Amino acid sequence: MGRGRRGSRRAAAGRDPATFAGAFLRLLVRALDAERAVLLLEERLGEPLVRVASVGSVDLPVIRRGDVPGGGPWSIVLPLEGERGTNALVLLARAGGAPLPPADRVFVERLGDACLQLLEHRRVAEDLVDSRELLARADRLAALGTLAASIAHEIRNPLVSVRTFIQLLPERLADEEFRTTFRALALGEVERITSLITDLLAFTRPAPAQLEPADLNELVGQIVRLLDAEARRSDVELATETDPALPLVAVDDAQVKQVLMNVILNAIQACPAHGHVTVATRRDRTSCVVTVADSGPGIPPEQCERVFEPFYSTKEAGSGLGLFVARQIVTEHGGEITIAPRPGGGAVFSIHFPMRARARDADASAG
Repeated sequence: MGRGRRGSRRAAAGRDPATFAGAFLRLLVRALDAERAVLLLEERLGEPLVRVASVGSVDLPVIRRGDVPGGGPWSIVLPLEGERGTNALVLLARAGGAPLPPADRVFVERLGDACLQLLEHRRVAEDLVDSRELLARADRLAALGTLAASIAHEIRNPLVSVRTFIQLLPERLADEEFRTTFRALALGEVERITSLITDLLAFTRPAPAQLEPADLNELVGQIVRLLDAEARRSDVELATETDPALPLVAVDDAQVKQVLMNVILNAIQACPAHGHVTVATRRDRTSCVVTVADSGPGIPPEQCERVFEPFYSTKEAGSGLGLFVARQIVTEHGGEITIAPRPGGGAVFSIHFPMRARARDADASAG
C-alpha cells in the first residue's frame, strides 16, 4: 500500500500524536510557568521510551521504564500507565528544578492521564484501520488464488494454437489459405490473452488514493471476463445485463472490483452444475445498483445478516472474510449491500453506490 494512502487513513484515525502531545506540553508549561517539558511513550513493551514531543531545550539519554531520567533537574517526574497498558513519562522543569506544589502535581497527573487516554484511543483507531486493511488484503489474495488455475488454463489453450501455427508455418508458407486462416486465429488468441492479463492487472493494481468518477458497467465487465473461465469450469452460465445509461459514480475502482469479485465468485460457487449467475446494473432514485443473482440453494432468512460477519462462511473451505470486507468497502463509500431471496430459488445481492458528485461527473464526461 502506498504511503499516501496509508497517510490518509492515519489522518482519518486521528491527529498526529506529536502535534497533540506538543499542545499538551505547551499547556503545562504556560499554566505552571515552567521552562522545559517532555513526554515519552513506550511504543512496545520492554523497549526504550520514545520522545513524542518536547518544549524547550531537552537533552535526554535513552530511558527505559523504571530508569531515573537524566537531563534534569526536573520539577516533576511523572510515570503514567494507560488503561490498555501503555507506559508514558512526563518530565517538567521550572527554573532551577523547583519542585511543584501538591496542587500543581495533581493538575499534571490528571491532565497527563487524560492525554494518555486520548493517545491510547488514537492508537486503537489506527490498529483498527490496519486490521481492516490486512483483512482486505488477505481476502484479495484468496480471490487471486481461486483465479490462478482458471486463468492459467485460459492462457495455456490459446498458446497451443499459436505454437501450432508457428511450427507449421515453414512447411505451409506457400499455402495462402493456411496463412490467412491460422494467422487470424493466432492473432485472435493473442488478443484474448492480452485482454485477460489486462483485466487481471486491473484487479491487482493498488487502490488509488482518492475517489474518482468510474463506469460501473466497465468495472462489472472486467470482473465478469476474469471470472468467466471459473464459471465455465464450474458448469455455470455467467451473464450480464447492464444499463447503458448508467451515470458515473465516485468510487475507488480497485476496491469496487474487489467487492464485485467477492460477490460474483460467491454466486458462482453457490450454483450447482448447469446453474446460472446474472450480473445486472440499474439506477434507482438515489444510487447506482449492481445486482448479482444466482440459481443456488439460497440463504435461510436467519443467516442473511450473518453472512456479512467476519469468519462466518457457509462453504467448507471458505475464509468468511469476503462478504465482511465487501460490506466494509461499500459502507465506506456511503452505500449498502443487501441480500434477498431470488424468485424461483437462489439469492440476489444488491450493491448500492450513491449518485453523489454529479457536477463532477458531468465535468469528467465533458472533458
